[in-house]
Amino acid sequence: MSRLGCPDTLTHEQISSFIMNNFNRLEKDTPEKLVHFHSINKYLIMAHNQNDFSLLEQIVANHEKFPIEQIYEQYGEQLEQTLRKPPTIQSHCGVLEKIFAYFKKALNSEEKKIILETISEFKDGNQSLNNVLLQLEEMTRKFNKAFLVRQTYFLLYAKMNS
Repeated sequence: MSRLGCPDTLTHEQISSFIMNNFNRLEKDTPEKLVHFHSINKYLIMAHNQNDFSLLEQIVANHEKFPIEQIYEQYGEQLEQTLRKPPTIQSHCGVLEKIFAYFKKALNSEEKKIILETISEFKDGNQSLNNVLLQLEEMTRKFNKAFLVRQTYFLLYAKMNS
């Protein structure tokens, strides 16, 4: 428990509700707002389901040139469906490995080994998701990966600071 008496981590339902509330509060008038929402929630959505993430990407791309209202409606329905599925250890590992790929060329062999071992330990149930996220978040700041720093995945799946 944190000092405020709240749990240290959010539940799947709390995370899903937070994301849906943010989507529902969007001004649904431009494609750019949807692109921004989708981009900052990319890894969180991907952790729920990679295939559903791809469907959401297709909706955002709007190759069919549907009206903006229809795109937001389709996206909202698919997002809600996607968020119903809790992430698995395997889906989290897939996301963690994708995030790690942003740094692997910049890290020395020892740093790579440490992070990959931490991900492997998480996969085996011997490490918390929070510890992996803390290591990766440290890398996002160290290498100034602004795109990753803004990800809700880090914000919502890491333990809250006490």
